[in-house]
Amino acid sequence: MNISSITNPQQAPSQNGDASRAQLGKDDFLHLLTMQLRYQDPLNPLENTEFIAQMAQFTSLEQLQNINQTLTTSQNKEGSLQTAFANNLVTSLVGKDVEVVTNQVGFYGDDASINYGLGNGARAATLSIVDGRGQLVRQFDLDVSQAHGSVEWDGRSEGGIQVPEGAYRVVVTAEGAGGAPVAAEALQRVRVEAIRYGEDESYLWAGGRELTLSDVRGVLAAN
Repeated sequence: MNISSITNPQQAPSQNGDASRAQLGKDDFLHLLTMQLRYQDPLNPLENTEFIAQMAQFTSLEQLQNINQTLTTSQNKEGSLQTAFANNLVTSLVGKDVEVVTNQVGFYGDDASINYGLGNGARAATLSIVDGRGQLVRQFDLDVSQAHGSVEWDGRSEGGIQVPEGAYRVVVTAEGAGGAPVAAEALQRVRVEAIRYGEDESYLWAGGRELTLSDVRGVLAAN
């Protein structure tokens, strides 16, 4: 006679009850084992080896549940620490200049400085300025000897014509050996003005738009 063969209608979970009661825990396991010993056949008692095996099953179940509880507690604590660290980090950025990924540059009479970042292995790279119709306005060949640099745009097209003031799109492309694409992006310097804490992460308000920490490429020294 083993534990799985015991049926006690008073202890069986209701089909309409909580679904979680359909799963046996260690307390249920111990109760069933006690009931088995209480109602065993006196003429055919439980073998010692079978009893020991069932006790081993109970011990294993208890250990597994304790391990699961420990891991869950550890994960909750780790998640709380990570959230607290991230919140402290973004709070410290308020009032500071950061460099973030962008796809726009504005020309409003003065020269526009456009920063860029290149991945490892870049052998050729270009920075293109495109107007609202998708037409190329100006293109710069970038210095690939360094991973970070900048170009100055005087607001003129490839033909030397002064372009209208406004916002333009920036596209940075790079390639490595054999023409393989290499990571490249345009960067913008903005000042963090405020922080908003979301349910899953924190958000920075900078440069007139909402950003996340993943958009930040670096914190810059004050001018």
